Amino acid sequence: MRKKRFSALALAALSTFSFAIGICLSAYAIVIRYGGPDAFPYTTKFASVLTSLEKNYIGQTDMEEVSDAAYTAMVAAINDRWSYYMTAQEYEEYLQYQKNNYNGIGVTIEKDEESSYLRVISVSEDSPAQRAGVKARDLMIKIDGVDLKGMEAGQVRELIAQKSGEDFTLSLKFENESERSITISAQPIFSNPVQYELLDSGIGYVKIKNFEGECADRSIAAVDELIALGAKGIVFDVRNNPGGLLNELVKILDYLLPEGTVFISRDKDGNESLKTSDAAFIDLPFAVLINENSYSAAEFFAAALSEYERADIVGEQTTGKSRSQINIVLSDGSAVHLSVNSYLTPKGIDLAEVGGLSPDIQIEMPDELWADLMAGTLPYEEDVQLAAAIKQLSGSADK
Repeated sequence: MRKKRFSALALAALSTFSFAIGICLSAYAIVIRYGGPDAFPYTTKFASVLTSLEKNYIGQTDMEEVSDAAYTAMVAAINDRWSYYMTAQEYEEYLQYQKNNYNGIGVTIEKDEESSYLRVISVSEDSPAQRAGVKARDLMIKIDGVDLKGMEAGQVRELIAQKSGEDFTLSLKFENESERSITISAQPIFSNPVQYELLDSGIGYVKIKNFEGECADRSIAAVDELIALGAKGIVFDVRNNPGGLLNELVKILDYLLPEGTVFISRDKDGNESLKTSDAAFIDLPFAVLINENSYSAAEFFAAALSEYERADIVGEQTTGKSRSQINIVLSDGSAVHLSVNSYLTPKGIDLAEVGGLSPDIQIEMPDELWADLMAGTLPYEEDVQLAAAIKQLSGSADK
């Protein structure tokens, strides 16, 4: 018995030692690459704390959760809202998001205040939801027996994403009909980042939801199609656009703008890198819709068009995100999303320092319309900011 007990203790000690060493080595690799060998004492101290917790704490705990919490707090301590730690699963989801992919069933949902359930606003073409018979205006009642009443849209989306690749039961209720249940599975779905339409006014409308994968090609195709349809001008809508990839932004600006600098990046040592466009450009009047939720690439898209005097900016002031991040991938597949550069407009303006981009035409969205704007269900005829942009463009096109 003593021999078996010794073996078990040795195994536990070895496990603790290996866990701590693994963390120490992962941290050391980052330190050497990004912080230098002088920072190595921090990694050994970190490993010592983890080892002490695992060996001596009287309660039960998940050391992986403890270490993830420590990494999260470590990055948060630099007080940069744009930098954060991601677990391996979160990083994989992030990579899918950059491709405009997500795990879901293909519905847009919003809170129904009367019932406190989530209501389906739209169903994507050829999606799992459409194939299973989900309809617009369905209320989502339960997922595998779990009542969804009172849950927010984000919580339900996460619950669905966790069901990726497996069948689950979704209970729905349409209007006054009886509750019904369907079997469905969450699958990888491509979310088109661009929608466009030629409005009755003869003005083209291009909604850019983000600047992630395929955004540039789809935006360019949208503008080409609108020109072919006879658009007199184009409104670009980047409201509630969180930004995205630099190469997507630059590709669109190169297509729209004449020759010159379209973007400036500056590193911590003050070294600058310029992105430029060629001489070809689109000779149409533009307007860009912005608001406080237009971030990063969305802000610099609007700023570049404005500084080249190619667009009027309409809406509300942006927040001012002018830092770019890289992903430092760790040995276990987790990652640190870290700010490493500052972004500047073509004229060298840091939007964070000036408090964001100010519109040429300030139009606030009424509170009662805000939820519909966020959900993407605000009718064009009720959109006061879009109406102001169309009025401005119609005047420019008639000159």
